[in-house]
Amino acid sequence: MIDGGDFDGAKAYKDSEVCNMLTMQEFHRRYHEETGITFASLYPGCIATTGLFREHIPLFRLLFPPFQKYITKGYVSEDEAGKRFA
Repeated sequence: MIDGGDFDGAKAYKDSEVCNMLTMQEFHRRYHEETGITFASLYPGCIATTGLFREHIPLFRLLFPPFQKYITKGYVSEDEAGKRFA
């Protein structure tokens, strides 16, 4: 990438989520009082079974979904994440 390193899809996703949150915060700060519009971003939860982590080692891909589901309780299915956006 720009730093000369390899592309990391998971990092790119995380970076894009942070940029989305910062953009919404700035829009809200600039325009809410004037327009009454509320700007927000939404995190649907950790969808650990998508291809996002396909570049990680097999052990990570095997253990990450149950870790998210049973330890952190942050796991959601793709269907549930879609419902949260609807």
